[in-house]
Amino acid sequence: MLKHLLLFLIISLASLTNAQKITIYGDVVDVEGDPGVAVRYYFKNNPSKKFKTKVDGKFSIQLDLNEYDTLKFESVQFDPYAEFIGKRSHKRALKNNDSLYIKIVMPDRLQEIFTVRPTVPDTLFGTQEYSVEDYEFMPDGRMILLTYEKTLSKGAILRLLDDEFNEIDKQYVVGEAVELSKDYRGNVHLINEERIYLIKVIENDIRTYLENRDYYFKYIAPIIDTIGDNIYFSNYSDLYPAFDYFEFNLKDSTYKVMLQIEDTLMMELYRSEFKYVDVRTKLWAHQKQIETGIDKEIWVGATVFTNSVYYEPLYAPLFKIDGDSILVFDHYKNKMFKYTPNEGFVDSTRITYHLQSRKSGWEQPLLKDKTNGKVYAMFQKSGYTYLSEIDKYTGQVNKSFKLFFKYVDRIQIIDDQVFYIYRPFESIQKKYVYREKLN
Repeated sequence: MLKHLLLFLIISLASLTNAQKITIYGDVVDVEGDPGVAVRYYFKNNPSKKFKTKVDGKFSIQLDLNEYDTLKFESVQFDPYAEFIGKRSHKRALKNNDSLYIKIVMPDRLQEIFTVRPTVPDTLFGTQEYSVEDYEFMPDGRMILLTYEKTLSKGAILRLLDDEFNEIDKQYVVGEAVELSKDYRGNVHLINEERIYLIKVIENDIRTYLENRDYYFKYIAPIIDTIGDNIYFSNYSDLYPAFDYFEFNLKDSTYKVMLQIEDTLMMELYRSEFKYVDVRTKLWAHQKQIETGIDKEIWVGATVFTNSVYYEPLYAPLFKIDGDSILVFDHYKNKMFKYTPNEGFVDSTRITYHLQSRKSGWEQPLLKDKTNGKVYAMFQKSGYTYLSEIDKYTGQVNKSFKLFFKYVDRIQIIDDQVFYIYRPFESIQKKYVYREKLN
């Protein structure tokens, strides 16, 4: 009789233990903290029993004690998310009255990339005598090339091509050439290590004019574009994690701040660097603050933190579109802002193409078609470049065009045509200029 009683007690205790459950509850939100509505959730081992989150993003589900499983979350709005409920989760639940709170941040769904079948690109210009480092189109449609035989530091040459891409003039570069740059007026400049030259084409001849370097970087380079009497520029510096966009009116000589761009997390790290530097650096920063009026934390951030692996310069470009409107892509607020001179900021929409860049392959910069104003996001996958047009109204990316070659350089888009420089890997070929059609 005693044996039967003990057996009964053991069975009863086992059944009670097996019947004991823990409650798993919490909130489902997106990357901006908004509730994830109608997100399906279920256990991997029991996929037939699914539930949905409420309008406030809350969820609740039960699991048998000492049973391990994976709680899965799915929605057409987001990429799937999985949370493993294991031994540690059970211990946390037992310490909290058999309940476990979890906050789920659903990853944004990456838009599917539909690739237009690549066509063999046109070789626009190339020769085995020298390589093309950079190129720009002049206002009359002819092309200026920056070329070199061995290195840019010695023997760089500017070459002028006609409408058929035949060389009609050349000029040797004095000093170490860096790149070509086109300003908001369409003028092309040659940037050297020490000097800057304005490039003009008079009939079939290249003419270069020495410019004031300080004037160029202070009054020309910061200007992005114009609309009527308004000039749009920024005070961007790659040594500071914030900058402003300005609108300047030529008629009344007034300007206003259009939009402030800031990476708040980067700014916090930037300023906190002052706490960790040595005493000598702190004394130096204090002295600089007295001399210039610029905060000591900024001096340390600009000289120390910007050289660390944690610092990334800001990237939030501004483009003029449709002749009288402006788009600003703020990658830190995850917003695309639309602005007009008469109405100010008239609209904003969320952008997500830049999130999870390691997974999507998103790369800077955004590229604007210089003829029709279309804006493209650039993605890199396995060495190939994908160009995806960004919808001006929704901020979403449309189907993508895959460039034919790997590891292309100096991409420009003009009238639905992509231009770039390319040299085959481990090839004796020099760097050529190629062209592909987007349509």
